[in-house]
Amino acid sequence: MLEADSPHKTVVAIHDATRDLIAGLQKRDPNAQAQLYEQYGAQIHRYAARRLGDTELAQDLLVQVMVEANRNITRFNPRISTLRAWLFGIAHRQITDELRQRSRRKTPPASSQVSLEGVAEQRGPGDMAATTIARLEAQQQVARIQAQLSDSEMEVLRLRCVQQFSLTEIARTIGRSERAVNSLLVRAKQKAREVLSQEEDQNER
Repeated sequence: MLEADSPHKTVVAIHDATRDLIAGLQKRDPNAQAQLYEQYGAQIHRYAARRLGDTELAQDLLVQVMVEANRNITRFNPRISTLRAWLFGIAHRQITDELRQRSRRKTPPASSQVSLEGVAEQRGPGDMAATTIARLEAQQQVARIQAQLSDSEMEVLRLRCVQQFSLTEIARTIGRSERAVNSLLVRAKQKAREVLSQEEDQNER
């Protein structure tokens, strides 16, 4: 049975490599800052790009996350969060702010959700066409699923299925209890299955 999150709950023991990284960041070591970017930059960029639908804006947001992380690393407490969840928590807050401002401006994203550039990496024309079609179909499926899910449900589904976060990490990232996260995830998966099931039924007709 899942227990509600507690701010005093201890997470898995921190690894020596992560401890050294945190110590380097606290000393403002440029090598540690570069390591932080190398280790988590691509993950955060993909996460932001999916949420914002704009790869360029996601890159700008990634820079902001790294700046804020380096500025506030002394506030990070490994006893209540993993470093990854802490970083994604920063990204989550900034993405939420950006989406809120976008809603006020009522402007669409500057680019498509998933860029098709670079699809042909080391592939022939036939492979490129097949991959492009598959990616477009996947985008359409995601769009149909997203239309049926709340923002919170879609968020936990992405963190769990794309980022491979644990329930604890998701809870730390979005500021909810593990029980609440689990409920959101169950509902999200159920709705996603229903959408895909309806799609399969239509294709069989």
